[in-house]
Amino acid sequence: MEVQDYEFRTGHLCVETDPALCLPCQERLDRQLALLPRVYGELEVVLVAAQDPGDRLSGTDRPGIPLNGPAVEARAAIRDTLASWADLIVEGRTVRLPLRTVPALAAFLRRHLGWLAVHPAADDAATDIDTVLRHALTVARPQQALMAMAVSVGP
Repeated sequence: MEVQDYEFRTGHLCVETDPALCLPCQERLDRQLALLPRVYGELEVVLVAAQDPGDRLSGTDRPGIPLNGPAVEARAAIRDTLASWADLIVEGRTVRLPLRTVPALAAFLRRHLGWLAVHPAADDAATDIDTVLRHALTVARPQQALMAMAVSVGP
């Protein structure tokens, strides 16, 4: 599936809906949560494919493993975003915290999506997950992202 085939929020806000997220937004969020672990894995593939020596992540001038900085940041953003929303669910529902892996966190959020969809912060959760997925796809699949941008902008 190409980047332009994914559905993003693009400014859509659920207004005057009960629950807080409308059904189409809940379904889109569920699909995005299902996709995030795969994109997280794709980012691992490009993690060590540094573009140039300036992409090295190191605290010193010594040679290190060349890492793709944007891929490192995108992976951290995925994990941190999912963990943050999982923490909200754990606090609100008094359920057990899932493992802090991206697949476990995404599955946990999908299982509790009905609860999250009616939470006052549901729109924020949908926006955060949408944003982190969109960014991760542009890092993991830069060529597709460029083509998608060209299609959306037009000639």
